[in-house]
Amino acid sequence: MATNEGGSSTPSLDTVDPARKYGKPEPTNKTNWHCTFCGKVTKGGALRMKQHLVGGFRNVTKCPTCPEHVREEVKLFMIKKAQAKIESQMMPMVNQFDHHDDDEEEQDCEIMNSKSSQQLRKKPKVKGPMDFFVTSPSENVLKGRKDRKDIFGACDKQLRDKTCKAIAKWFYDAGIPFHAATYDSFKGMLDAVAQYGMGFKPPSMHELRVPLLKSEVEEIDKLKEEHKKEWATKGCSIMSDGWRDSIASKDIVNFLVNSPKGSFFIKSMDVSNVVKDADLLFHMLDDMVEEVGEQNVIQVVTDNASNYVKAGKRYRSSSYFICYILFPFI
Repeated sequence: MATNEGGSSTPSLDTVDPARKYGKPEPTNKTNWHCTFCGKVTKGGALRMKQHLVGGFRNVTKCPTCPEHVREEVKLFMIKKAQAKIESQMMPMVNQFDHHDDDEEEQDCEIMNSKSSQQLRKKPKVKGPMDFFVTSPSENVLKGRKDRKDIFGACDKQLRDKTCKAIAKWFYDAGIPFHAATYDSFKGMLDAVAQYGMGFKPPSMHELRVPLLKSEVEEIDKLKEEHKKEWATKGCSIMSDGWRDSIASKDIVNFLVNSPKGSFFIKSMDVSNVVKDADLLFHMLDDMVEEVGEQNVIQVVTDNASNYVKAGKRYRSSSYFICYILFPFI
């Protein structure tokens, strides 16, 4: 252990990676390593080689012939490197980075954290260009990581409970509907944050309102163009889904277009002044057909309310395109 002037201590890292002592990379593919003890070839670089020697990891089998003292040596190296990785992220000093494994990036800190309760060294922080895009986690966040009971427990129950409470608090504070947690995008967001790691700087209100929103609109427009190509080649159905907003006392209709490529949301409309008039309903549906392209529309699907039935009869008498109204809406 090395001790700094402030009296706190940080783990010293061996100069030789044990993966190189007890394994050997293939000359033509440095991500494939041969175990010295059992001869097994692990794929994934030096990190997978060390996991193979220690055992207990889902991604790689445990070496059956590795001596116990070697397992302890490798395990201790991984613990020290994980702690050093965390400290280097918080205090990016030029000479603190490990240059012994330049041929690959090892993420030992992803699967373990030190059990030591010693405080991190407090030194002047060297700022660089990346400091504008990341923030340093609080001491409570660091302490939560360093106090894990199981250093190999990446999905530690106690840590998960703490994380879930933080997510739930945001839901409650912002008034987010609970069913938002069922969205695929919600899970994708959490995966992206977890992959980023410590120090992630969340998007600002301006970023959400302007550049990120603009980027999302562009992505949706690209997706719509792909669907429109499908509509033109294979045809499509316009589907109207009506519902009543009891709080705002409004009648809302959602319009979607379905094709072999899937369903695509077009728009929502307030039809409170339209839904009771068959002529207005007809013109509303007719406008949707024109927007999608009457040459592409095979049928229009609505519910079986009486005014929709009347509007459907006008479709049947129309001569400039063929459109069928299906009842009831399923």
